[in-house]
Amino acid sequence: MTPEQVTRRKSWVYALIGAGIAVLVVAYQYAISPPPEGITPPIVPIGFAGLGLVFFIVAGFMALKLSKDPTPAATTDLSAPGGKTVKVLMVIGFAAMAGTWLVGYVTPEKEPIGLTLSVILLVIGAVCLVSAGRIARRIRNASATGAAKK
Repeated sequence: MTPEQVTRRKSWVYALIGAGIAVLVVAYQYAISPPPEGITPPIVPIGFAGLGLVFFIVAGFMALKLSKDPTPAATTDLSAPGGKTVKVLMVIGFAAMAGTWLVGYVTPEKEPIGLTLSVILLVIGAVCLVSAGRIARRIRNASATGAAKK
């Protein structure tokens, strides 16, 4: 495999681990909080927990395959041109994600303004983090080919 493929696979491993954690949190929330319309069927939290475990198992198999491959992962030099933009976008993205958590404390419960703010912050966070990833990939590709792009 090429270093870029190793980096892409490692990214998938990290994404699967993150998705597994998120799905297990959802399973926990379904398991401990009763819905207003009655009792949640036990298949819902069990299904989410099973999905989370599947994510962890797939990530483990991918990580095992990667550990057997001697090719090192491609590195990204964030001191290159555009590196500061990546850092700023990541900070903004993580701040927006943290802001979605704070919205629940600032706005009244179950108000449309809170939902709207949460959705807007999630979109801002997602756009910033995806943009940072694309710029970092461009920097990594430029350093691999020896060309300096701005």
